[in-house]
Amino acid sequence: MDKTRAVSFKKVNKYYNEFHALKNISFDIPKNSIVGLIGANGSGKTTMIKCLLNYYDDYSGEITVFGEKNKSIAQEDNIFAYIPDTPVYYEELTVNEHLDFISRMYKTEGKVEKLKKDFQLESHLNKFPHELSKGNRQKLLICCALLRDYKLLIADEPFSGLDPRQLNNLRERFLELKNKGKTIILSTHLLALIENLCDYYIMIDKGNLIGVGTVQEILAKTPDCKNLEDLYLHLSEGGEED
Repeated sequence: MDKTRAVSFKKVNKYYNEFHALKNISFDIPKNSIVGLIGANGSGKTTMIKCLLNYYDDYSGEITVFGEKNKSIAQEDNIFAYIPDTPVYYEELTVNEHLDFISRMYKTEGKVEKLKKDFQLESHLNKFPHELSKGNRQKLLICCALLRDYKLLIADEPFSGLDPRQLNNLRERFLELKNKGKTIILSTHLLALIENLCDYYIMIDKGNLIGVGTVQEILAKTPDCKNLEDLYLHLSEGGEED
C-alpha cells in the first residue's frame, strides 16, 4: 500500500436497493492537502463520505486510508474527524459541557479556550443546542470535531449558517491545519468559498466521477472554462443520466 496517499478509492460502487448511488469511483487524494469534493445536492458526495468513514460497509470495491483498508480501521484509532451535514448533539449538554466532554475524551483540553474565542462561543457557553442559532450550532459542531485527535478531517457542507467573518475564520483554520500536516476533505456545492482554498478537486455528478486533479490540470482539458463553477457546469452537462 502507498502510504503517501491519504485516501484511495478503487472501483467503488454503492447501491440503495436498485438505485446506483456511486458508479465505479476511482481516485487518489494526496497527503497533507485540502481537497474539494464538489457536486450538486444529491450527486453522491455524502454517500462517498459515509463509505469512506465506513458508516456504509455494503459497497463494492476498495477504499484505503493512509495505506490501510478503511474497513480495518477501528474507531479508537482516531484517524478521522467528521463534521456532518446534519448536526448531531447531546441535547442535555450545554455548549461548555460539550467542549469539556470532547476535550477530556481526547485529552485536548488545551485547545478549548482558543476555540471558544476563535468561534465566538464565549457568550453561549451555558446554552443548550436548541437555544442556539443555526450558525452557533454549526460553530459548536466544528469545535467538537476540531477537539478530536485525527489525521484526516472530513467536513460535509461545513460553511452552512456561518456569517462572513466566521467563513473567513474557518477557511483560515483549514489552512492552519494543513500547515500542521493534516489532510482535509471539504464537501460543498458553494464553489466560490473553496476556489482559492483547495489544492485538489474531486467532481461528482449523478454518482459519476467527472473530474479529478488540480484546477489547472482539469482546466487544461477544458480550455473554454475560466473558473471552478464554469468547469463543474461544463463537466456535469455531459454526465450520465439516471
